[in-house]
Amino acid sequence: MDWFEILIIAIPCLTTLLLMIVSAVLKMHKDSMTGLSKELSELVLKIIEAAKDKNFTQKEILSIIKEFEDVVAEAQKMVK
Repeated sequence: MDWFEILIIAIPCLTTLLLMIVSAVLKMHKDSMTGLSKELSELVLKIIEAAKDKNFTQKEILSIIKEFEDVVAEAQKMVK
Protein backbone atom coordinates (compact mmCIF):
# COMPACT_ATOMS: atom_id res chain seq x y z
CA MET A 1 0.00 0.00 0.00
CA ASP A 2 1.49 3.36 -0.99
CA TRP A 3 0.72 6.88 0.23
CA PHE A 4 -1.66 7.61 -2.61
CA GLU A 5 -3.89 4.68 -1.63
CA ILE A 6 -3.89 5.90 1.95
CA LEU A 7 -4.89 9.41 0.79
CA ILE A 8 -7.85 7.99 -1.12
CA ILE A 9 -9.14 6.51 2.14
CA ALA A 10 -7.95 9.22 4.55
CA ILE A 11 -9.33 12.30 2.79
CA PRO A 12 -13.01 11.21 2.85
CA CYS A 13 -12.67 9.84 6.40
CA LEU A 14 -11.10 13.00 7.77
CA THR A 15 -13.60 15.14 5.91
CA THR A 16 -16.50 13.18 7.34
CA LEU A 17 -15.12 13.56 10.85
CA LEU A 18 -14.61 17.29 10.33
CA LEU A 19 -18.13 17.70 8.96
CA MET A 20 -19.64 15.86 11.92
CA ILE A 21 -17.93 18.23 14.33
CA VAL A 22 -18.76 21.33 12.32
CA SER A 23 -22.40 20.32 11.82
CA ALA A 24 -22.80 20.04 15.60
CA VAL A 25 -21.36 23.55 15.99
CA LEU A 26 -23.54 24.88 13.18
CA LYS A 27 -26.66 23.50 14.85
CA MET A 28 -25.71 25.33 18.04
CA HIS A 29 -25.07 28.67 16.30
CA LYS A 30 -27.63 28.36 13.47
CA ASP A 31 -27.85 31.45 11.20
CA SER A 32 -24.64 33.13 12.33
CA MET A 33 -22.55 30.53 10.47
CA THR A 34 -24.19 30.37 7.05
CA GLY A 35 -20.98 31.43 5.25
CA LEU A 36 -19.07 28.57 6.84
CA SER A 37 -21.87 26.18 5.99
CA LYS A 38 -21.71 27.25 2.32
CA GLU A 39 -17.94 26.78 2.18
CA LEU A 40 -18.22 23.34 3.78
CA SER A 41 -20.86 22.34 1.25
CA GLU A 42 -18.56 23.38 -1.59
CA LEU A 43 -15.72 21.37 -0.04
CA VAL A 44 -17.87 18.26 0.22
CA LEU A 45 -19.01 18.63 -3.39
CA LYS A 46 -15.39 18.91 -4.57
CA ILE A 47 -14.45 15.76 -2.65
CA ILE A 48 -17.45 13.84 -3.98
CA GLU A 49 -16.70 14.88 -7.55
CA ALA A 50 -13.06 13.87 -7.19
CA ALA A 51 -13.91 10.53 -5.58
CA LYS A 52 -16.48 9.49 -8.19
CA ASP A 53 -13.94 7.76 -10.39
CA LYS A 54 -11.84 6.55 -7.40
CA ASN A 55 -8.80 8.19 -8.98
CA PHE A 56 -7.72 11.52 -7.49
CA THR A 57 -5.68 13.61 -9.91
CA GLN A 58 -3.25 16.28 -8.79
CA LYS A 59 -5.61 18.94 -10.12
CA GLU A 60 -8.50 17.53 -8.05
CA ILE A 61 -6.36 17.35 -4.91
CA LEU A 62 -5.24 20.96 -5.37
CA SER A 63 -8.86 21.99 -5.87
CA ILE A 64 -9.85 20.23 -2.64
CA ILE A 65 -7.01 21.93 -0.78
CA LYS A 66 -8.11 25.34 -2.12
CA GLU A 67 -11.67 24.71 -0.96
CA PHE A 68 -10.37 23.63 2.45
CA GLU A 69 -8.40 26.88 2.68
CA ASP A 70 -11.65 28.76 1.96
CA VAL A 71 -13.29 26.86 4.83
CA VAL A 72 -10.45 27.80 7.17
CA ALA A 73 -10.64 31.46 6.10
CA GLU A 74 -14.38 31.53 6.73
CA ALA A 75 -13.90 29.88 10.13
CA GLN A 76 -11.32 32.51 11.03
CA LYS A 77 -13.84 35.22 10.18
CA MET A 78 -16.26 33.61 12.62
CA VAL A 79 -13.65 33.55 15.40
CA LYS A 80 -12.78 37.24 15.06
